[in-house]
Amino acid sequence: MRISAQLIAVAAAGVTAALWSPPASALEDAAGYVFVPNRGSADVAVIDTRSDRVVARIEVGNVPHQVVVSDTLGKLIASNTADNTISIIDLETMKTEATITLGIEPEHMALGPNGRLLAVGNIGAGSVSLVALGENRETARIDGLFEPHNLTFSPDGALLYVANLGANHVSVIDVAAGKVINEIPVAGPTALAARGADDTGEFQGVINVTKTPDGRLGFAAHGESDALSVIDLRTQETLKRLTLGDRPWRAYTTADGRYMLVPNNGDRTVSVISTASLEVVATLPGAEDMTGINTGWFETTAFVISRGESKVLVYDLIDMAKVGEIALPSSPETGVVTPDGKKLYIALSGSDRVAVIDTRSRKLVTLIDDVGKEPWGATMVGALNYCH
Repeated sequence: MRISAQLIAVAAAGVTAALWSPPASALEDAAGYVFVPNRGSADVAVIDTRSDRVVARIEVGNVPHQVVVSDTLGKLIASNTADNTISIIDLETMKTEATITLGIEPEHMALGPNGRLLAVGNIGAGSVSLVALGENRETARIDGLFEPHNLTFSPDGALLYVANLGANHVSVIDVAAGKVINEIPVAGPTALAARGADDTGEFQGVINVTKTPDGRLGFAAHGESDALSVIDLRTQETLKRLTLGDRPWRAYTTADGRYMLVPNNGDRTVSVISTASLEVVATLPGAEDMTGINTGWFETTAFVISRGESKVLVYDLIDMAKVGEIALPSSPETGVVTPDGKKLYIALSGSDRVAVIDTRSRKLVTLIDDVGKEPWGATMVGALNYCH
């Protein structure tokens, strides 16, 4: 899908968005664009990676948390947490096709393997919605979850693994049946979360089930117990349990599938796990409030984002060593590396900009303005996308 660069600028009229007037052949290749949800301005910025400029702002609902793109259908979906809705945007016309009301506080989303089924976690309602994107309608709502956070499909799309932020287990949903069929313990004997488990008053259960690029294995970290389980996503079997650093956030995969990297925010370290041996092969120094990890430049380099210290830590994955830091002008959120591994885009919520890092030189090369208010993340077609 290629998004036309022909825009009708309307900023002079006081409108915050810009509209495309694309030719009929415009949908050819969307891989060259970064999509950034702006929680404060209720829109999604579109950045052309060739020019590193914002070429459009698409209006969505209030407090968009995440965006996903179905390349199959040519649609962009934003989860509007404050409105309890999702916005479905036609990428050819840049207009809203549908606004669907779901459960309380829809946040994280996942596309099925065919790009036609969307799973949405309603974190405030303890439910997951399944949405048929071809029909723009909710087809099922599954209850019995505990602050459902990130969502992961099995390789064939038959199962959906739900990370419960408010519990010690991963729930497994049979997609066709639309019901929970299994609960895989990651830690504890305690089944449910107890509030006030730490000095922040927030219980940190399971953030995500991060799958290997081939979709075979899932890595689920549990923050309260410093534990991580490796799950076979085809059979639901737990293959291995590991002990990590203090308060692990979630696992992030390298594009080549060799490693999983886990930031441990409690002791400010980063655990590196080999996906071949399923063992921790390195523990590296980290920083405060690490919100994400990206890898690039032929998977030789890892970039760890520290919101707490407004910087990016740089690691050499060949020598397994920290080799530098990149200062940022304000607090970062999460980012995305282009599919070719050459550039990293990081949303800076503290200054309403996006930072661009060259993964080869390991340097900040530009800051993109006019993004919107409180940019919260970045998504690209064909990239290793993730949210908070």
